[in-house]
Amino acid sequence: MTFLQRIQQASVLKLTRAACILALIGLALMTWSLLDPRAIPVIVAMSVGHAFGFGAFGCYLLAVILDVRSARAESASDHSTDTDTKS
Repeated sequence: MTFLQRIQQASVLKLTRAACILALIGLALMTWSLLDPRAIPVIVAMSVGHAFGFGAFGCYLLAVILDVRSARAESASDHSTDTDTKS
């Protein structure tokens, strides 16, 4: 495993963890607005809570893209190694 692959895998794990944390914060804000339906909690949930949710989605999407790219690179290198040994 090369240095770049190790960094990429660590980034995927960190991005996934960040997505989970951001989603939980967003859900906590949404729940707060349900339990205390005054104006300020609802406004905070609809603005800040959705921003945390969007950030979580962005982190998760980036983690999936990085993971798919690394999987494709590994399969391409495995395929080229297999064809080299057969020749």
